[in-house]
Amino acid sequence: MSVYDELKFCSAKVDEFLSEYLNREPKILYDASSYLIRQGGKRQRPFILINSGLMFNGSFDEILPAASAIEFLHNFTLIHDDIMDNDEERRGAPTTHIKYGLPMAILAGDLLFAKSFESAIQLIKKNYSQDQVVKVIAALTDASVEVCEGQALDLQLAISKEFPLRDEYYRLIELKTSSLFKACTVIGSTLGGADAQSIQLMREFGRLYGLCFQLVDDVLGVSGDRSVIGKPVGNDIREGKKTLVMRYVLDRVSDNERRKLLSILGNASASAEDIRYALSIVESSKAPEIIRSEARQISEKAVSILESFPRSRARDMLISLTLEASSRSK
Repeated sequence: MSVYDELKFCSAKVDEFLSEYLNREPKILYDASSYLIRQGGKRQRPFILINSGLMFNGSFDEILPAASAIEFLHNFTLIHDDIMDNDEERRGAPTTHIKYGLPMAILAGDLLFAKSFESAIQLIKKNYSQDQVVKVIAALTDASVEVCEGQALDLQLAISKEFPLRDEYYRLIELKTSSLFKACTVIGSTLGGADAQSIQLMREFGRLYGLCFQLVDDVLGVSGDRSVIGKPVGNDIREGKKTLVMRYVLDRVSDNERRKLLSILGNASASAEDIRYALSIVESSKAPEIIRSEARQISEKAVSILESFPRSRARDMLISLTLEASSRSK
């Protein structure tokens, strides 16, 4: 099967597990908690976690609770991120707080956070040592802390007049995005029985994958197709998101274009014409292509780590996913 077929298979299995944990009372709370999950998604993080385990002879069924735990944690971050960013759409549908109201959305996110650890605790019933289960809980905890740290930096950046330097931005997305991917690879390889050195290599793979994924996501936010990515393309500009791609744009345009662009960035009342103008400036600056190039270089490093391990179906699936991540259009 192709990596896309494998993703669909993995997604179906994970969704079955998730639904078992989200079918309780009060119904409104569990409906809100499962709302984004029911909207679909590739389930990349569970896929990476499972295949990181299979690379070291782990069992799909026994790893499944951990894969579901990471998806619960991911969806918790999405709900709260949408609230903090005032986003009204995700995957082409209303965000959780728009559909269910702010108080219920906050509760829904909190519930998913708790469900993440509830799911991970189920590993005790599998054939894992106490040490392995403790390491899984530790990885989930580390990721949770790092996501919060990254989000705090992002909030500070939002109110600042300055755009981040390249190293500052990489640090931000390592915390905010790579943290969950690192958790996936650490948890998967730990449950697969990998040695300490292999776990560290897989952790670095997860870090690099996350950086590549976020850089491409930033590009899609200012140059993608709404019908493909499922959200308004100009949203990142209207919200004034200070991404690396936007810094590169501002560094490469004329003074007049820069002034005009800065007047549009973060302007909630910017007209559709203003947004189209901003998008045209972004495109003409070639900044998206430069960021894409950086993402490809990062993905090559990530692939080289995977290629240091013996060839296996799981390893090749992760390689295929990594190559797709740097060239994706959604």
